[in-house]
Amino acid sequence: MNPTDWIRHLEALGAPEPAEHPPDPTLFRGDRGEQRLWRACAAEVGGGDLLGWIRTTVGDRRGPLLSTDGFLAIEVWTECELAALHALARFARHPEPTIAAFSGDRAAEAIRWHLEHTQPDNATNRPWALHAFLLAEDGSGDPTAYAGTLLHNMSATDARSESLSRWILADCARELRLRGYGSA
Repeated sequence: MNPTDWIRHLEALGAPEPAEHPPDPTLFRGDRGEQRLWRACAAEVGGGDLLGWIRTTVGDRRGPLLSTDGFLAIEVWTECELAALHALARFARHPEPTIAAFSGDRAAEAIRWHLEHTQPDNATNRPWALHAFLLAEDGSGDPTAYAGTLLHNMSATDARSESLSRWILADCARELRLRGYGSA
């Protein structure tokens, strides 16, 4: 699919006129990494040191954004990890250049790690961060294939009619448009 087709397809499958933030209130409570990042997206935390908040949440390390130590199952970790990546990708277009640069670099590192180590059907039928993988396409086709598998996993299950999954798709389309995906 070309970029315009991706956006149209995601919009057709997604929720019409999605809210700015996910319709899952649990993403805004608690202290797990994805919860911290989604609260920051909603401007509920971070204050004057948003970059510090993000750094503390995802670390400067290489690889995934979240440590696997706090999770009992890889399926739960993968769901939370991709939700965190989805939120972090928003900060890559932040108006403050240092926040945008750190977030973009850290997201790119996590994406590279996932392309090498995580099967896209490993745990979740929700298409979290699908847009981040499309934006990471490097000519190899691997990021786009990963995104396609995330979409297929959702489409082949009951997740296709779930309000959160439909919001994720619509938000991915919105993020792709905001990032000028496919624009010359």
